[in-house]
Amino acid sequence: MALYLSLLALGVAGAAVIRELAATQAKQRAALRPVRSESADRQAGRDARRG
Repeated sequence: MALYLSLLALGVAGAAVIRELAATQAKQRAALRPVRSESADRQAGRDARRG
């Protein structure tokens, strides 16, 4: 029984670590999104001016 509890604890800890990593990656992607959207808007603006 103790073995199962220890495995369960390891699984929960591993899931928590994965969630934290996913959260940090999401924050990094969110930080990069405005730069990408601005460059896309600039390109669209240039195309609109040319057209």
